[in-house]
Amino acid sequence: MKTNKLSVGIWTYGKCSDRYVSDGYKPFLDFDQRIEKIKSLKENCDIELNYPNDLNEENYKERMCKFSEAGLKVSVINVELVCETQWKHGSFSSFDSSMRELAILRTKKAMDIAEVCNCNTLNLWLGLDGFDYVFEADYRKGWNYLVEGIRECAKYRPNIRLALEYKINEPNMKCYINSAGKALALCLLTGCSNVGVTLDFGHSLNANENPAESAALLMGEKRLFHVHINDNYGICDDDMPAGTVHWPQFIEFIYWLDKLGYSEWISVDIYPYRDEAQQANQATIDFVRFVEKVAANLKVDFFDGTFPKGMSITRLIEAFKHLE
Repeated sequence: MKTNKLSVGIWTYGKCSDRYVSDGYKPFLDFDQRIEKIKSLKENCDIELNYPNDLNEENYKERMCKFSEAGLKVSVINVELVCETQWKHGSFSSFDSSMRELAILRTKKAMDIAEVCNCNTLNLWLGLDGFDYVFEADYRKGWNYLVEGIRECAKYRPNIRLALEYKINEPNMKCYINSAGKALALCLLTGCSNVGVTLDFGHSLNANENPAESAALLMGEKRLFHVHINDNYGICDDDMPAGTVHWPQFIEFIYWLDKLGYSEWISVDIYPYRDEAQQANQATIDFVRFVEKVAANLKVDFFDGTFPKGMSITRLIEAFKHLE
């Protein structure tokens, strides 16, 4: 089994505020301090950033020099279309045409930055494209706006890929792009091969999916462009370190990524509220490397009725026994 390319979201070193402690649980770390943290992880990981917060037209030259000096590559750039008040009624699907135009313009500008920064993938998490109440939204118009706006962006720079990160809810009570299947449907409706999906392991759990199955579905259509790893208890998007809850599912997930030839980045996307961020990131990275070894030792015989279904756990035990 190959060793996966890993990157770390720069936001994992944030103050980690929540609805109860709005000032966060951590001291503020500036951009340079966060770069030093990522650089000092036990193995060389790359970095995932946000546009325009972390990387923009004014600072990209200086910051790309810093990345180069630190030995870091930019894996993926996220387009900020959620965490600002202006997006409260949506971005690509907003009833306000000026906001839809602004979302398209910001995405195109992010594509320009990605081009000059030698990054071929943008992540689009559209958490405020959805609705809160029944009879609030014109679902048909909202969906059509999404397809049309994302198609326009995709055609702007066909060499830059747009990865749609689906999530069942939050901030909206219901998000339009809320499952692997709906994300894939939107990709196909654009008619653009550079529109794909970001599979966030925790979001997949929240959507009551099996992440490995969703990965196989997306890879079968050549639309799995990016992966975020974390964990949760299935109810909320807790963004815990990977493997803290669903470790058998994570082993199966890594197994299928390898089986189907996934070669893109896997990014650590956690929110370590009361944990030390460096330790939490390192624990996630270490778990991925451990799982790669376990998956390499797995002898998988898919169920054909000739043995009990529960034999899968036996195969896991055997894989653990043969670890060095």
